[in-house]
Amino acid sequence: MWIFIQSLINGLLAGGVYALIGVGITIVFGVMKIVNFAAGAYLVWGMYFTYLWYQVTGLNAYLLIPLVAMTMIIFGFATFKLTIKPVLNTGGTAFILVTVGLSFLLQNLIEVFFDPTPRTVPSSIKLSSLQIGSFSIGLPRLIAFAAMLVLVLFVNLLLNKTLFGRAMKATSESSVIARMLGINTDRTYTIAFIIGITFAGLAGLLITPLYYVTATSGKIFSTVPLMAVVLGGLGNIKGALIGGLLVGVVEAVVGSQLSPDLGPVGITLLFLVVVYLKPKGLFGKGERTA
Repeated sequence: MWIFIQSLINGLLAGGVYALIGVGITIVFGVMKIVNFAAGAYLVWGMYFTYLWYQVTGLNAYLLIPLVAMTMIIFGFATFKLTIKPVLNTGGTAFILVTVGLSFLLQNLIEVFFDPTPRTVPSSIKLSSLQIGSFSIGLPRLIAFAAMLVLVLFVNLLLNKTLFGRAMKATSESSVIARMLGINTDRTYTIAFIIGITFAGLAGLLITPLYYVTATSGKIFSTVPLMAVVLGGLGNIKGALIGGLLVGVVEAVVGSQLSPDLGPVGITLLFLVVVYLKPKGLFGKGERTA
């Protein structure tokens, strides 16, 4: 029982990173109807930007959040203008091809600019933990989970309490009607994409105390968050949050009870069962018809 409960705690904390990436993917899909297959690559760039800023400033990774966030905003804006904007009005499979190609491009650029030597961002709390009774909570994972909650709360407030949030919702419903209402949909698309990219980059920052910084660090984060988003329901932020936490718990519990190598298998089985029973995800809704 102790192992089971400890694995639940670890799974929830690990799922926070999946949830953060998933919320970013959901924002992009909700507004632009694009599934961003390059989220894992942006996460790796977030890890490298964290490493570069650490080399410049010598600051702890968590103190670099503003610098990395600004860097990801600029990086996301540049890649949006160069790759996504030219295909905005083409529809079809163009978006899929562009984001998949962008994923390979970004990973190859990392291999071009950086040698394959694994890098680390030292942290004084890397091995620190909180003890609650007989249970242990890793401090880096707890900080990552707390940061995820703050960012998700920020997005929720942005969408529900601001004029820009209303513009994003209107654009997600119908870009044509949104333009008729005077909404600058191009700007809305740009900001939505940048928010999604920044979330992926910050997720990379939050895991740098736990993982080596390498070009392949984002492999698992390229597929699991997408599965979490589909589990929760495409375009649903609450679904992405719960889906991320759920896959984290399943991965940890299966890994602790059976074998660490079977964690991804547990996620895949969960994905297949949920999609079979609820094809639109746990919180997915059917498209509205006139």
